[in-house]
Amino acid sequence: MKSTDLSGKVCILLTRHKMPDEWRDNGAEPLRAVFEDAGYTAELELCDDPGAINAYIETACVPGDVVAIGGGDGTINAVIDTVIKAGVIMIPLPLGTANDFARSLYIPDDILMAARAAINGQIAMLDIGRVNGQSFVNAASIGVPADARKRIDPDLKRWTGAISYAVANWQSWHEMKPLDLTVTCGNASPQDLKLRQLTVTNGQYFGGGLRPRENKRLDDGKLHMFAIQADVDTLSGMDIAAELLFGSVDDSRYAISRECDRIQVDGAEGEPILADGEIIGELPACFELEAKVLPVFAPKAFQNETDKTGLFDGHQIVNDITLDAVGLSFRLYAVYPMASDSQLKSICHDAANHLRDINRRLELALRPYGLPTSSLDPDLQSLEQLRDRAMSWMLSDADQRLARGLLTQSGQIAAALENCPMDKIPDDISQPLSDMQALIADMEKRLETIET
Repeated sequence: MKSTDLSGKVCILLTRHKMPDEWRDNGAEPLRAVFEDAGYTAELELCDDPGAINAYIETACVPGDVVAIGGGDGTINAVIDTVIKAGVIMIPLPLGTANDFARSLYIPDDILMAARAAINGQIAMLDIGRVNGQSFVNAASIGVPADARKRIDPDLKRWTGAISYAVANWQSWHEMKPLDLTVTCGNASPQDLKLRQLTVTNGQYFGGGLRPRENKRLDDGKLHMFAIQADVDTLSGMDIAAELLFGSVDDSRYAISRECDRIQVDGAEGEPILADGEIIGELPACFELEAKVLPVFAPKAFQNETDKTGLFDGHQIVNDITLDAVGLSFRLYAVYPMASDSQLKSICHDAANHLRDINRRLELALRPYGLPTSSLDPDLQSLEQLRDRAMSWMLSDADQRLARGLLTQSGQIAAALENCPMDKIPDDISQPLSDMQALIADMEKRLETIET
């Protein structure tokens, strides 16, 4: 799909009960203005549920319309088939609890910032996953996550957001019996496995900010599977949770990891399948990928090949470094209150403040090139702090584990900085990058003393 296919109309479809209170009296005028300032005619419709959103798209939209859909991952998952069939282009406006789909597209959590970032971006064609014919955009799971979905307290979810997922998963981890499953990935031989959990992901994030691998994208043409074996105890499970936070589960000693475009799971018939926060079926399951079928407006930060007019050599790697640096500063702020070691607290405090200042300088320098950075997610910060607190309660070496995770994340940025063509980058961008390189080198040296 190309930009020339657009009709010039944006249909703003907001879930009624999730609409911000301050917009109820003005018809979401601030949101309308974002699209109208970009040259579109904006129409607003308040919908009671995803079914009403689907009905509106089917009856009131024509191919080439843009549909800005306000809701969470469950809402997005429920409308993607209608979006594809109608030939409209979607913009996800993050109004849910986890918003993993929007996060995978580098869409900020602030709804106005999200609209601006997306409408000033480019059309991207995304993959979707299917399990037994039912679609999903982020992830589908069997075992603990599916069992946990049935345990989530709606009142707790309303008040604590993503933390409610952690509470329910903790309960399921301790109470659910492992599943005997036969798993076949692509053309490989079937494997008989006893598992606590099997998750198949399409996007980069799932489950309130977890990620199976750092480089997983919504348009890479692959499904990624990871499975947690039955003999993994609670302490090892905490290790896996930390690895999922940093996108390094492929290196885990406790998880099985595979990548292909078709996965068959047999056994434990009748066990529920969770997809993007909702139960959509039961075992046995066939997971398949449909590549590049979902059209969305995605920020320039997401694009593999941004329009290079007026940009500098190495703009993409600089953009990626900037996004990762925001994530690292976020992580440093999350670890600081949980660390018991005074040196680790000092490292987190100093590095977070200095990195924040560097990130601000980079953001200002990159703004003329249309390379936005992502925003911090308060829900994800609360969830990370809850996991860190549980780790500090249960593990005598929690500080060492937290330091190891920070080293993993900072090491990825250090490697990218090493490959960055500094001599081809404008001075107002290369200088903060050089400062970041020195900061990370110093931080890693200090973290290594905690590791030992």
